[in-house]
Amino acid sequence: MKARGFARLAALVSCGWLLVLGALGAQAQDVLKIGVAVSQSGTFVREGEFLRDGYQMWADSANAAGGIKVGGKTYKVQLVTYDDASQAQTSAKLTEKLITEDKVRFLFGPYSSGIANATAAISERYKILTIAPLATATNLFTRGYQYFFCPTATGNAGLWPVLYLLQQVTPKPQSVAIVGPDDLFPNIAAEGAKTKAEELGLKVVYTAKYPKGAPDLSAVATGIKAGNPDIVLGSGYSQDSILLVKAMRELRIVPKAIGLATAVAVPDFRTALGAAAEGVMGVDYWSPALTYGDQYFKNSQQFYDDFSKKYGHPPYYHAAAGAAAGIILQDAIETAQSLDTVKVREAMLKIAGETFYTRYKFNPDGTNSVATLYVSQILNGEPKTVFPPDVAQAHYRYPATAGK
Repeated sequence: MKARGFARLAALVSCGWLLVLGALGAQAQDVLKIGVAVSQSGTFVREGEFLRDGYQMWADSANAAGGIKVGGKTYKVQLVTYDDASQAQTSAKLTEKLITEDKVRFLFGPYSSGIANATAAISERYKILTIAPLATATNLFTRGYQYFFCPTATGNAGLWPVLYLLQQVTPKPQSVAIVGPDDLFPNIAAEGAKTKAEELGLKVVYTAKYPKGAPDLSAVATGIKAGNPDIVLGSGYSQDSILLVKAMRELRIVPKAIGLATAVAVPDFRTALGAAAEGVMGVDYWSPALTYGDQYFKNSQQFYDDFSKKYGHPPYYHAAAGAAAGIILQDAIETAQSLDTVKVREAMLKIAGETFYTRYKFNPDGTNSVATLYVSQILNGEPKTVFPPDVAQAHYRYPATAGK
């Protein structure tokens, strides 16, 4: 009798454990799939890889902390990632594939406003919420999109911080040349810079819009030389910015300041130019000196350290923007306590907070009303935040005379 009783008890215990393990297994299978079509080859390969790694940094951090908690369930994050080859049409096709075949619930955006211009219409059609931290062209947010959000400052302000910094020097610069490739973000950044420069009393002595992917910018440099500006502003990407600075140095054009919209933080820029990059300023969307924090990173320095340890190289603003996009999406999902896109969108318009990357509070058009920008300058071969003063890692150099 005792033996049969023990056997029956053992069977019940075993069955109970199987039920528990089964429940845990089912819970472990709850997965939140997020789609990522981002450049891993082509023109934007470097920027795209940095952005992709930032997205992954957040996903790994969220999973290590237990996942995303929604409605009594805990979801592990799974990024479904494809290479858009830096092509807008390819990215649009992959975005549709992610939605219709891979059944992702949310999307992280590509690098570049030009590519995002093609993908936003796709995700909007399917009502899939997208956070695109590095698609900042102003006109993306004037089309009535309901499900497209960007935590980074919009592109029209992309060169303003350099102009603000140079208003502080004595004597103030008097003239400026503004050049960039014929593409969505560069055009908007250049036009915004021209408007702001004129507001600040600067004379615009030369402007040029060169073909995207142009292999030689010597003609643009010649035009800059003829204008003899105090400041040269470039609204392009890293590869054409390298060509621009090279062409200027070869013609011995030495303005008092060179300010670029995107290139300074990318290591390829400094590697390609060497000493010729010294003193070049650029707008940065993030500074390692920021003291904002969140549930994964107490400040930017911790993100810098953790990312460097994980990937073997320091992060640049692209990676920081990607990780922050995930933190913000998680905030919205957990605030909504739902994976329903409409409910998460409603939460996006209600949440306000901060990540190590930026503070955030979204307008109905998807822009971040409290986003900020910074200026970095290459000093002794490394980019250092030099503006605004409250986060400056070093004092700016003006005039910057590298390449004389």
